[in-house]
Amino acid sequence: MRALPPIVVLIGAVCAVLGYAHPGTGGNQTEGEGRSSKAASAPKAEWPRVLDERLEIRRVIAAPEIVHPIAIDCDAQGHLLVIESHTHFRPSNYRGPQFDRVRRLQDTNGDGQIDRITTFFEGTTATMDLAVHPDGSVYVATRNEILRLRDRDGDGQADEKVRLVFLDTPGNYPHNGLCGLCFDAQGDLYFGLGENLGEPYTLRGADGLTLKGGGEGGNIYHCTAEGKNLRRVATGFWNPFGIGRDVFDRLLVVDNDPDASPPCRLLHLVEGGDYGYQFCYGRSGRHPFQAWNGELPGTLPYISGTGESPCEVLFYDSDGLPEEYRGTWLVPIWAEHRLECYLLQRRGASFSAERRVLVQGGNNFFPAGLTIAPDGSVYLSDWGSRSYELHGQGAIWHIRRKGASAPIRPARPEHAILSKDRRTREQAARQLRQTPEGHRLLRQQLQAEDVHVQATALTALCQAGEGADLLVPLVHNPSENLRELAMRRLLKLSPPLPADKWAEVLEEQPPAVLALAIADPQVPVSLDMLRSWVGGPDPFLRHAAILRLAREERLRKEWHQLKPRLPEERVALLLADRASTAADRLQRLPEYLRDRDPQVQFLAVKWVSDEKLIAYRSHILELIPYSSMDSRSYRGEEVNLRLFTALHTALARLDGKAVDEKALADAFFQSVKNSATPPNLRRAALQALPASYKPLTTQQLLPWLSEPDERWQIEVLRLLKERGDKQAIKAVYALAADPRQSPSVRCQAILTLSALTTQSKYFLSLVGDSRPEVAQEALRALTGARLSAEERQQLQKLAQEKLELEPFVRRVLGEKDLSERRRPAPQDIDGWMRFWRLGPGDPQAGRRVFESPRLAGCFKCHRVEGRGNTIGPDLSLIGRVEPRALWEALLQPSAVVAPRYQTWQLITADERTRLGVLAGTHYDQVEFIDENGQRYMLRSTDIVSMRAVPQSIMPEGLLDLLTDQEIRDLMAYLMSRQ
Repeated sequence: MRALPPIVVLIGAVCAVLGYAHPGTGGNQTEGEGRSSKAASAPKAEWPRVLDERLEIRRVIAAPEIVHPIAIDCDAQGHLLVIESHTHFRPSNYRGPQFDRVRRLQDTNGDGQIDRITTFFEGTTATMDLAVHPDGSVYVATRNEILRLRDRDGDGQADEKVRLVFLDTPGNYPHNGLCGLCFDAQGDLYFGLGENLGEPYTLRGADGLTLKGGGEGGNIYHCTAEGKNLRRVATGFWNPFGIGRDVFDRLLVVDNDPDASPPCRLLHLVEGGDYGYQFCYGRSGRHPFQAWNGELPGTLPYISGTGESPCEVLFYDSDGLPEEYRGTWLVPIWAEHRLECYLLQRRGASFSAERRVLVQGGNNFFPAGLTIAPDGSVYLSDWGSRSYELHGQGAIWHIRRKGASAPIRPARPEHAILSKDRRTREQAARQLRQTPEGHRLLRQQLQAEDVHVQATALTALCQAGEGADLLVPLVHNPSENLRELAMRRLLKLSPPLPADKWAEVLEEQPPAVLALAIADPQVPVSLDMLRSWVGGPDPFLRHAAILRLAREERLRKEWHQLKPRLPEERVALLLADRASTAADRLQRLPEYLRDRDPQVQFLAVKWVSDEKLIAYRSHILELIPYSSMDSRSYRGEEVNLRLFTALHTALARLDGKAVDEKALADAFFQSVKNSATPPNLRRAALQALPASYKPLTTQQLLPWLSEPDERWQIEVLRLLKERGDKQAIKAVYALAADPRQSPSVRCQAILTLSALTTQSKYFLSLVGDSRPEVAQEALRALTGARLSAEERQQLQKLAQEKLELEPFVRRVLGEKDLSERRRPAPQDIDGWMRFWRLGPGDPQAGRRVFESPRLAGCFKCHRVEGRGNTIGPDLSLIGRVEPRALWEALLQPSAVVAPRYQTWQLITADERTRLGVLAGTHYDQVEFIDENGQRYMLRSTDIVSMRAVPQSIMPEGLLDLLTDQEIRDLMAYLMSRQ
């Protein structure tokens, strides 16, 4: 299990956010016997409950006998080992032990209660994790080191301590150092390293091999059981607190989330994977160089969002719970007071997951550690308080089937190999592989009905030296899981499988098996095969193909010689060049920086920025004045704000400056203020400025409205709209009413005015304008307005005189337009596709519909090119999706709701019911955004209950208020975002 999370958003039946103002009283813990009945803890009515009526949960020990428990595992004798923290934010008045301890917990009389507690080991600080090796050794991770502990004389205490890995860094926050211990099938070690607050570090193995880094986010590493041959497996994590391995050798990771980018993630770990997060680009996770769900080319998505603050991930493969739990993954969710259960479902070369809650606790239940007992039941450690500081609380809980008796574990390995309990099977397999007769029995189990038994037997046979004659037939086994395991083993054969055998092996393989094979240089593949995978929809197959290109220079050079025209192919080559270790890996970087496709150029700039390639600073400077010119923009007059931000970020990194929202905004502001700045650059800088940027005032903005550049005026008006300062009403209205201004500027002024005031007089004065687009925009701004009888008559007369304005007038007056009722039903996507093609749309008019506070109001939740909100997905590149998918999202918003955009129903202490999407955390407060796009804060103590609701916060019937032409305009705008 893992330590507590680095940030906390408390969601659950009752929300609670971690505090720092609760000093612990501690209390010295003594050796010897102690019964949990002595514990002063929560009354039974407040205990966590199991949501499966076939199961029960019992507390087996609690404070003061055990305090601050974190990681938990079972030793070779089946007794519990628990990290008991005494150094985690230790208050000045704390009276407990000086160091953390590994406590050994025993139930000596079999009554289900812990009655003997001893100390296995003491002497570490900031201890994060614990895992028992198959040979009985105990591995412990502190923030800065991984230790191997052994009890050589069998007295229940560690008498050998060996340091395997050491982290040398100025970073010292407890939660973002070494963590996530997990053993592979050979007994070698995977472990995680958190984001380390971006500090530089050196990671040193037992053989002296060192790896350096800093600022790139969290990583996962691998080394031998002795701490040798250290290597990085994957990157792009926030804090990978938990790593788990299933019987098929797949690895899953639970990762905590950046402040402003929930949810936390359940990830499928693959070699060379990049999961998108980089600390150097800000803690919030919102920078364009960061990704959280595979948004950037070269990054991988998550399997599922999890509850807030997952601390462990454990593959359940035993028989102490009902059969349907076998093969699921269990995750303790610290901040939401619960234990979650995940059932994986195939999705190409990876998975999606069905999530449900197994245990739900109350306000004082903070599960952290998790392990499977020898009888197949589950033990769960409970930190016991919302306080990060030591507080003297804690408990261990036991989850088991009601009325269950202790299972019989066969002593003879030929019987034990058939057990549903993984530990029993694997121990038997290790014995059987040592004799010829055991080999024969293991081969027989390759035909067993239980695929878990087959997998255990296959792993043992491979460890005993079995080769291709065993594995090749198994890569065509009916079970895709067993195929995947057989391929993993086949790729590790020494000597490798002959090249002429691979065609047969790869024939009709599923994506998961192909993804393993094509990344390996020993497997013959053609360039055409790699190109087809690079262009396909499966991100894990794309990753494997790019990894193969990176590893094989011949294929990469061959493709370069073909000079690929498709942008996605050039993206793949760029990523492969970057990931390669070739001496000339930077040779084509200038070419990528000059590429005409903004995605290729963006990734090239990111490459320079990530690696701080100082030699390319002049290339970045050359690009900045032209990055927003029409010839280099996505479409026409629009500005490539994403690339503009990327270039400034790279320049800041190369110059050794901070990269955060404020630092970037300061740089943009200097460009805006400088009248010598090229116009396109100045517009881009203005667009990049957040509306909340404090040095920019309304008094500065208003004179800029008189500048003659039409697109500049529109950007100033958009910024004034987001700022919502009523001081601008007079100047904005003057612009809207000025017939000398272009219709585009006047329409934007009306749109801005509609966000600043609800007074109908401003808009009524414009509804009769000679320019129809101006009159229509004024009528849009009147939608929902309270009008006098005289004003209503004025509009009715207008509709009679100008028939083209009739639909707009009828909407303002609240009358139904019968022609609009002929639209297809929301479920009839084909009908809407036909409707869309009946006439052209105007993207600029569609943008105003998107940004209108009276109509669609899309901007309240979505951001495009720096303007709007971040409740929903950024839509700057939405035009790259299939039109059908876009129609489905508009018409059926609740059909698929990503975990990141989960809507919650909150009941507060004042008996109010509210809806909201999680936005972030601020110590003892949680921030939400409601259905109107408004942010609000709640203290954790004010939340009585909270539950997820299936409806999207994006409303149904979004298009009902729009005219047919407005719908086409809106769609034209969205599809133009490429």
